[in-house]
Amino acid sequence: MAYVGGLVDKTQLSAIAPRGTIRRFASAGAINTLLFWLFWEILRLSPALAYISETGVWAVAWVMSCTIAHFTHRYLTFDGRKDVKATMIGAFAVYAIGGVLSTLSYDILVANLTLPIRIIFIINMLISGLFTWATMRWFVFEYQD
Repeated sequence: MAYVGGLVDKTQLSAIAPRGTIRRFASAGAINTLLFWLFWEILRLSPALAYISETGVWAVAWVMSCTIAHFTHRYLTFDGRKDVKATMIGAFAVYAIGGVLSTLSYDILVANLTLPIRIIFIINMLISGLFTWATMRWFVFEYQD
């Protein structure tokens, strides 16, 4: 990819992963997931785990990363056509619902599977990511090709 003024040439990026596609969302989502994972790991290693449980640190990490994720998806995945207040409110509604569902499914997976915790993390994040992409694309950003 060519770099123009310190940024990736948008034409080349759009050819690889057009705006609004699951490929573009996955790329931006990788940034969000990395941040979420770092928040989750730090909280799991901190004294917070003893006070708020596995499910609690998952939920706190989710809330922390959601704020960053809105802007990541606004600028990298979709576009900024809609007013930021409208997309922020919509995104937080999606993240609130997704956070509850993700936290519940995480809790269920932890309680019922003997898989390593990080495999459960990956499974749950893939499910949550698909839900988030669809709702952000169609309901929050109302993205049309």
